[in-house]
Amino acid sequence: MLPQQNKTHSIKRKLVNYISAVISVILFTIFLTVDLSVDTWVEDQFNQSLTNKANYLKTLVEDDNGNVEFDFAGEFMSEYEQAQASEFYQLWHGEAIFERSDSLDLFPNANLPFLDMPINESKIIDIELPNGHDGRALISHFIAHKDDRSITGLDVFNRMTLTIAAPTDELNKVLIIIDVVFILTCIFGVFGVRYLVTRIVNKGLYPLHNLNDQIKLLDITGVAQTIESDIKVEELEPIRNELNKFITINQKLYSNEKHLTSDIAHELKTPIAELISLSEVAIRYPDDKRISDTYTSDVLNISQRMKTIVNSLLLLQRSSSNAFELSNQNIILKRLIDQVIEELTFKHLNISKRINNMLDDDLTIIADEFSLNTILCNLIDNALFYGITDQAIILDAIENEYSVTISISNKVDKLLNNEELSAIFDPLYQLDSSRTNNQRHGLGLSIVQSLCDLNGFKINAQNNENNTLTFNLTLPIK
Repeated sequence: MLPQQNKTHSIKRKLVNYISAVISVILFTIFLTVDLSVDTWVEDQFNQSLTNKANYLKTLVEDDNGNVEFDFAGEFMSEYEQAQASEFYQLWHGEAIFERSDSLDLFPNANLPFLDMPINESKIIDIELPNGHDGRALISHFIAHKDDRSITGLDVFNRMTLTIAAPTDELNKVLIIIDVVFILTCIFGVFGVRYLVTRIVNKGLYPLHNLNDQIKLLDITGVAQTIESDIKVEELEPIRNELNKFITINQKLYSNEKHLTSDIAHELKTPIAELISLSEVAIRYPDDKRISDTYTSDVLNISQRMKTIVNSLLLLQRSSSNAFELSNQNIILKRLIDQVIEELTFKHLNISKRINNMLDDDLTIIADEFSLNTILCNLIDNALFYGITDQAIILDAIENEYSVTISISNKVDKLLNNEELSAIFDPLYQLDSSRTNNQRHGLGLSIVQSLCDLNGFKINAQNNENNTLTFNLTLPIK
């Protein structure tokens, strides 16, 4: 059997089901307790009625000087008459039948149950009445009380047994009615509880639905938007705040992407326009030796500039994705700096004279060599280009228990303002001094920032005294 997939879970449905179930169980328990209590009370009342009638009949039995008399008047208890024949009684003197109700005369062969039991005790049992109906009988064993006119000193006691019986049809009907009422009440109670719980849960989930409706209306491509709510819900406020933060970040990323796309198009537009212009001129004047002699080298230079831009963009994209694989190893920083200086010699012929490497010979860290090489290469190249030509570039390091901070400082003609300091790591951002240089595309520091994020490094730029611009690269010691 294949496992279920894409199964939708509903918070509302679960809340309604769980709360309804709990309340329904509580209501059922209460109703069941009430039903059992009422049933018991009704039966007790029925049994008490039998007991009261038996006690009354026992008062009619008298011992008059050893003779037992039973003074019963049917007009006061018509239920024992033949006309009614609904209830019955039978009286025994010892074990001999002493008296029967007129209602039993209709059933001459029928006798009520007789039990031998201790004096002054009684017992209630369920029986089938002589008329075939279900009933209940009370059997009581007692001593006939002596008449006040009886001769005193006579110690003869007349033992009597009384059985009275009454039908339980009405009792059973009442119990059935009570049970039906209980069942209907439970059913309507469950549906009523579910209806109320659904209304309450819907009202409680309104802020969540409202939040969802606001999310549907969001458009990060338009004007900056955030999710606002007139009602502050304690559980939803953290979600709303995080969503607003996420929206703000994505709006900024979308804006940066649009800006980056525009800048890329602008950067590629210039060399493409140069290639088109150069080709049009060469086609129009094919015999002009001045054009044909430099055409090939001009096309090569323009193509190399385009290749540099594309390679930088690819490196920026690669460093910003999870596909970039890191290979950490032990690196001696001073040797790596020397390697970077050698790689940049073709661009800056006087690099050896300008770089003042103050790093310790034995300073070693564990990092990805390609990433660190690319970062240092871009930072040093940036310092050589923007720094004052006759001023040295200082490379130093501060080491502590947790990290190593490499600083690259160069003097500049004009310090950067706060806006420029925060923007120099943005893709394709260029200072005014580099916009006229075809070799500067504003991608180097963006690549540095991406590689630092990927490796867990920290990079920042700051202005120092004496018109000094310093880049601080912090590497954790692993």
